[in-house]
Amino acid sequence: MSVSGVGSNSNSNNGASSAATNSLTSNYSTFLTLLTAQLKTQSPLSPMDVNSFTQQLVQYSSVEQQIQTNTNLKAMMDTMTSSAALQLVNYIGKSVTAYSDTTKFDNGKADWTVNSSAVATGAEVTITDENGGVVYQGTTDLKTGQNTFSWDGKGSTGSDYSTSTGAFTISVKGTDANGKAVSITTEVSGKVQAVDTSSAQPYVKVNGRLLPLSALTEVSV
Repeated sequence: MSVSGVGSNSNSNNGASSAATNSLTSNYSTFLTLLTAQLKTQSPLSPMDVNSFTQQLVQYSSVEQQIQTNTNLKAMMDTMTSSAALQLVNYIGKSVTAYSDTTKFDNGKADWTVNSSAVATGAEVTITDENGGVVYQGTTDLKTGQNTFSWDGKGSTGSDYSTSTGAFTISVKGTDANGKAVSITTEVSGKVQAVDTSSAQPYVKVNGRLLPLSALTEVSV
């Protein structure tokens, strides 16, 4: 099991900050060179305005401080992200339930939790493989609330998929007694195999598939 590291956003942000600092340093050096030349060549009868000189120095100093502040904030964010990634390690090995329509076989069967907003008799069930090919079509009766659909791997054409290591996706469509479409969602359960923090939202790997952390509905030992 592995934990993915933080992506390349850190490098790009550090590069941008470094470029901004280098640009400021170059401009500041140019400013000092021009200022020195101006002081050497200014007319004694019309010297440089002290207030203007001071204001320009303050402006450059403020920009420099802002860039430094941004750099420090970025370092703090990187530290917080790393800390969060370490905390996510605690999910590995835990049993979770998450909103998803895809799962793998476990002990010769594939299970889904099917949530229905109303009773749906003869709801149509379609299961596809990783390539999108239909491997099973059938019907099931749904009650209001949670239902369990378990597939033994027997395909509609007689093929047996129960020993397959691939992932299978379920689609359930049903109507109520009045013929109105019923809202149906699916969930899967399994153990967390890994966590991935390479993007803005962390993901957990369950049954070989990455699921957003926000999709989890239950975590247990």
